[in-house]
Amino acid sequence: MNNHYEPYVRNKRDLKVPYISCQDYTNLEQASKLIPALKQINQANRNLADTEAYAYILRSNNDDDIHKSIKYGIWTSSKENNEKLNAKFLEAQEQGKTVYLFFSVVRSGQFVGVAKLTSGYKEESFQYWWEIKKWKGHFNVQWLYVKDVPNKHFEHLKNSDNVEVTRSRDGVFLNWETGKEMMKIFEEFADKKSILNDFTVIDEREQALRQYKYQMQQQRNQQQYYPYYQYQYYDYQQYQQYPQYQQYQNYQWQQPQK
Repeated sequence: MNNHYEPYVRNKRDLKVPYISCQDYTNLEQASKLIPALKQINQANRNLADTEAYAYILRSNNDDDIHKSIKYGIWTSSKENNEKLNAKFLEAQEQGKTVYLFFSVVRSGQFVGVAKLTSGYKEESFQYWWEIKKWKGHFNVQWLYVKDVPNKHFEHLKNSDNVEVTRSRDGVFLNWETGKEMMKIFEEFADKKSILNDFTVIDEREQALRQYKYQMQQQRNQQQYYPYYQYQYYDYQQYQQYPQYQQYQNYQWQQPQK
């Protein structure tokens, strides 16, 4: 008889994204060779403000999630926001328009960049957000501008709730006239300071988080091994004679999946 021990299996809906990094993110030409998602960032003469589009303001609780979104080209939000973004993306596809996302970090006093939605909602969840269990599923996004633009440059603009864009809730919709003005500000803003300057430090935190998750996974694997042998005709009383039975008698009997 061949005994087989099957480890704990991760959720098949996990989004598998290998870790990537580089030494200097401020040199986008070199960094984009290692990280393709950086290729489109801060290109000149785009004139995106001249197009017709939809726009939303999204707010992150921390820099770490912005960092991962830029590197891996993904984002997710609350269930309510994800439903809104997915519906608007599908509508925009039918109309030949684009959905732009203006990102701000809570209590940072600035906007940090602009991205566009490049997919609808997908069920697979990224496992390395700062608050792992809070966020489900993901969208693909392409970051277009990564710049630290202080709130004072946007204070004259209001969102669809007639509130200053700098005080917007996460997931609030912008009419395109306001979105167009925000896009112009990002296109023309010359200061080179951005979250990219901090990427090597945030990379270290991401590595630590991935290592922690890996170690926790290994511990779960060790705790959740269970024995079974090939699904054939067998005599359960005979199985009780094997030493493995005594060791695993508290485990529930499992039959292999066909």
